[in-house]
Amino acid sequence: MDARLERLLNYPVEPQAEWQCGVFDFSDLAGGAFADSPMSAAKMVLWVSRERELIHGKPSIDGAPLDLLILELLEFTELHKLEYRPARICVTDQALASQLNANFAGSGTTVTWNVEPDFWCEVKESMGEHMRGTMAAPSLAESGCSLLQIHAYAEAAAAFYRARPWQYLDDADLLQVQTPKPPKHLKHVTVLGAGRQEFGLGFYDSSATHWDMLAQRLNMDLIEVFSLTFNPISEAIESDAALWKEHDFPLETGDAFPQFLFYSRDNTRAPKPKELEYVTVLLAALAETTEAEIDSGEWSKQILVQGKKKRCKISIPDLLAPPDRKVWLDRGMFPEPRGNERHFRLVQAVIAQNEGMELEDLNALINQQFTGSIDDFDYPSETPFDRAENLCYAAIDAHGRRRIQLIRQALQEDPTHIESNVLLAESVHETSHKIELFRQAVEFGEAQFADLLETAVGQFWEISETRPLMRAKTGLANSLAADGQANEAIAQMLDILRLNSNDNQGVRYQIIPLLLSQHREKEAVEILDCYPEETGNWLYLKAQIEFRREGRNGQSADKAIAAAIEFNPHVIELLIAGPPPTMPERYTLGSAEEAAILIEGQMESWSETEGFIEWMCARFAALKRDSSKRRLGKKRKRGPR
Repeated sequence: MDARLERLLNYPVEPQAEWQCGVFDFSDLAGGAFADSPMSAAKMVLWVSRERELIHGKPSIDGAPLDLLILELLEFTELHKLEYRPARICVTDQALASQLNANFAGSGTTVTWNVEPDFWCEVKESMGEHMRGTMAAPSLAESGCSLLQIHAYAEAAAAFYRARPWQYLDDADLLQVQTPKPPKHLKHVTVLGAGRQEFGLGFYDSSATHWDMLAQRLNMDLIEVFSLTFNPISEAIESDAALWKEHDFPLETGDAFPQFLFYSRDNTRAPKPKELEYVTVLLAALAETTEAEIDSGEWSKQILVQGKKKRCKISIPDLLAPPDRKVWLDRGMFPEPRGNERHFRLVQAVIAQNEGMELEDLNALINQQFTGSIDDFDYPSETPFDRAENLCYAAIDAHGRRRIQLIRQALQEDPTHIESNVLLAESVHETSHKIELFRQAVEFGEAQFADLLETAVGQFWEISETRPLMRAKTGLANSLAADGQANEAIAQMLDILRLNSNDNQGVRYQIIPLLLSQHREKEAVEILDCYPEETGNWLYLKAQIEFRREGRNGQSADKAIAAAIEFNPHVIELLIAGPPPTMPERYTLGSAEEAAILIEGQMESWSETEGFIEWMCARFAALKRDSSKRRLGKKRKRGPR
């Protein structure tokens, strides 16, 4: 039995509580809005709590109705922290009620059925009305914009996508449009695409809204924003895709259909003519903007739209008046851990220089020299290395285009400064360019630490001066892997593990899937044996290796997957539930957050191991059945209460 379901069954029964639930076709809610979408075949699970008027609903493409019902019941109780069970559960389907009753038999919760429970039906009808009202496709073709306007917009969007301004800007670069006068909600804008997942423009009514959204300090249900994204034409609003085809409007690629919409809690709409004209001017101006103009912090472009000259003036306030470390922190942009390493090295130097000093006196000396804010400390600046170091660490504390400017200043002071070369490599998009820059950083590092490469093998991370080299090697390995050069990436990773046997960088998690992709199972097992640990990441890697060695009927493989599922069952639950969840910023062992990170890191390797994902899910279901039978057997032995 699922551990969460077992925990639910151990909760006290609330005599006054009644929950209602059911599974029905998603199309019942959405009507024809998703007729040509995979969602047309989805099932909708709906749970409601009468006593607290709580509602929980979620569509799902795959899964048996009972499994979906139980999965959403557990999510419902966890989401609302309901540490009790209802005395009654009413299900809208008789067969489903009977199946669910088997899970609650003898627990004090009664499961009944009613095809139309009042409260549940009211909720379903209300959801349907809301969905049908808000999910009507907000077609640009029916927005009141003229064909000439839409054609100009299509041309500008294609030019913008072709120019790829996200190679210079990311979501920390907030642009302010001064001319033309921005309509409401469109004064501030960021370029999307630096993360290579979503491309386009994000708009904000104020700079505060942007930073609060980035720091996740706002209730997203209350936000009203415009967004322009590029999507496959197959996912475009049908009438708009037909319009592009009928009038042969420009389209840079089939994956770059521009969708410009306004989103709010109660409404999604197409732009009005003035809003479309404004974004057309902005797209065309950004398409013609150079990297040098961006670095100037403020620039103006005169462009031709529908035969008329239009001027667009744009600025990046953070380049005109660069924020300090405190401002970035106030915005919610947390500094990177490596930003503390220079301070740590200075402390280490003081300790080394005063070897033999009494501990109490040494602590007093360190407190005297290093107490206070890290921002107020006076770092050396006599040599080119010192000046490059200062600029490099200022870059680490900065974000967006400001970081790149500081990196380049650092490299002007000292072109061989390792960390600055690493930061520059991290900032570029093209994989081959990344490889070139990371390889150069590695060469600089290996030249500077030639002696330590002979005398300190295995201890590199403990020597903080060598950490930039280790990051350069890791960046090179990851870039080689992304470029399909798996064996070259493996060679770098093996060298990282040789230099730093403690593997503080977690390279072991990356190298094993790569080794498996190259059918180097023996080496994968050797690394697995070198780092025995009790984490979900490790246990699922071990299960995959044993599956590849023995097949689906192997005893070792069976024990390995049982141990992995026992440690973190959320992995299989998330796999069954559908698309992977949003990547969390932090996690605890055994949690759903750990499962999300684990799936992100191992899914490609799992997919390359034929039958492994299906086998994991089958073993998960079998273990749940076995656990349920054992629990039921224990209850029968105890007899009635």
